[in-house]
Amino acid sequence: MFSLGVRMSNLIVLLLNRSLHDQLFEVFTNKGFHLSLMNRDECSKESIASSTPDIVLFDVGMHSEDDFLLYLDIVRWSNVPVLPVIYRKENSHCTMLKAQELLKDVESILLGTDYADQKENLARVREYPYALTHYHDIFETIPYAVFIHDIHTGAVLDVNVAATELFGYSRDELMNENPTVAYPQNSESTLSNALKHIETAALHGAHTFEWCAYKKSGQLMWLKIHLSVVSISGINQIMAVVHDITRERQLQKALEASEERFKAVFEEFSDGLMIIDEHGIIDCNTSIEIMFGYRKDELIGLHPASLSPPKQPDGSDSRMLSMTKIKEAMKKKTAPFRWVHRRKDGHDFWTEVALVLITLGEGNVILSSVKDITDIVTYERDHEQLQQHIYQLQKMEAIGTLTNGIAHDFNNMLTSIIGNLNLAGIYLEKKDFDYTSELQHTINSALLSASQAADLVKKLLSVSRKTKGNVEKVLIQEVINDVKTICQSSFPKIVHVFYEIDKEPVYVNIDKVLLTQALINCCINASHAVTLMRNDGREGGSITVKCTKARCAEQVCAVHPEANRNTMYAVISIRDDGVGMDEETRQRIFEPFFSTKDKSIGTGLGLSIVYSTITNAGGFIHVDSALGKGTTVNLYLPAA
Repeated sequence: MFSLGVRMSNLIVLLLNRSLHDQLFEVFTNKGFHLSLMNRDECSKESIASSTPDIVLFDVGMHSEDDFLLYLDIVRWSNVPVLPVIYRKENSHCTMLKAQELLKDVESILLGTDYADQKENLARVREYPYALTHYHDIFETIPYAVFIHDIHTGAVLDVNVAATELFGYSRDELMNENPTVAYPQNSESTLSNALKHIETAALHGAHTFEWCAYKKSGQLMWLKIHLSVVSISGINQIMAVVHDITRERQLQKALEASEERFKAVFEEFSDGLMIIDEHGIIDCNTSIEIMFGYRKDELIGLHPASLSPPKQPDGSDSRMLSMTKIKEAMKKKTAPFRWVHRRKDGHDFWTEVALVLITLGEGNVILSSVKDITDIVTYERDHEQLQQHIYQLQKMEAIGTLTNGIAHDFNNMLTSIIGNLNLAGIYLEKKDFDYTSELQHTINSALLSASQAADLVKKLLSVSRKTKGNVEKVLIQEVINDVKTICQSSFPKIVHVFYEIDKEPVYVNIDKVLLTQALINCCINASHAVTLMRNDGREGGSITVKCTKARCAEQVCAVHPEANRNTMYAVISIRDDGVGMDEETRQRIFEPFFSTKDKSIGTGLGLSIVYSTITNAGGFIHVDSALGKGTTVNLYLPAA
């Protein structure tokens, strides 16, 4: 707001933009006026009175309701003319009144300059400061519906264009008909209640309330109405500024309905739900009460860790770990995790917990979903034990399959040891000659055979022992050497095994015992394919074991979605020239207990164990086979 004054008169200018202020300062200063600024926040009844203005210029900005109401307040506070400076629409552009035009108006009001088009206006302004012609411009251009009511009867004295557009009635319809034409016939929005609101505004100077009304089309709308007492031509009347809040009401109703639905879902959700802030639990559903055995009023305010044993199964401190999880959730970096909780009766149970950051009211909180998975964990443990048992049975089966060949080789080793020791005894009994050299040779031969036997037993024990799934970095070449020793000692001599192994070390992350067993199973199947399963008159055949590092070929990736062309794999291939198999059989070879062999030969678990071992290590198996042309089993494991 600006204050403009000279000896002959003072002028206050409210809320003008900077560019117009500069123009005013120059033009009015040249005419002997003094100009000073008063901001909107400084505008009050006291500040205007202390400035002792002779006239007030008011910039109504973009015709907002706040500007309009402030304009009316200034009219009431000051006993001098209040000249509104408005935006005029010229050629579809809104422009401010020029400083020279304002000076013309001010001089016509204060100095009586003979401007013919201002004389009538001047007389009215001197008598009633509010009755400026510019008032009508504001009244008609403000984008909110405005009604002027008789302060005693409530009759409509005037309405603006926005009011006719809002209600769909003409000006005459709104002014000449009973006001109830726009009111629905219900117990609240009645003429008597409308008059009560007008009486309240007349008593207190202003009053705001919400009201229900109909458009002429019959459409229902909700309104927020601000009533204030204004002086028009010296007579107090009621001005009603009307906002259409139908959309806000609809949104509020939808929000309330959404909250009711959320509350219903929250309470009836089968999993436990807790809402947690920095102080602890602030709400929970019925499932949480049932799950933990507490009442809701007992749970509110508790820290989540209070519902847990002091330590988690991995030894972590429950309180510290829970705080870490909550902090991660606040940063949206959490994922579902398993947690051991404790019921009110002291019983511990497994849960799966998911923490989600949500906005509640004006702050962020954590929504915790808690699912009791005790049965799942129990099943997983039982399944793991069963799987270990099956692994062990299958290993025993594999060793049983190798027994005949191993027993033969082991017998040969024992024969060599016994023969060499007997020969050594003969040498010791003879005195006719020095048999030291021969004696040393026989002893060395016996030791060599014993060492070979011990190595074979050691490898068999390593395969047969139980494992807990100890994943480690394993050198593939070392595993293949162990398999080679066992196969050489157990396979029939008509089975020829060849090895093509990269000299460059190839490592994978896997349980060494399980990988060894998987390779033995593959080699045993290949041995059976070239011996027991043959019916073409041939005897025996060849097996080739290869190991290399490579990326997955395009045609292999096409049939294995889990394959990644950018990953470097350790590829172990076991190829035989045996009987092969048709496509239907190839599709089923990894099914547990599926076998095309005689029941006396195997249980059908071998390749299912191979499949489980390789896939659990992040790999996959690709099999190529054709009847009469042999089979190639390719084991792909991510290289370490």
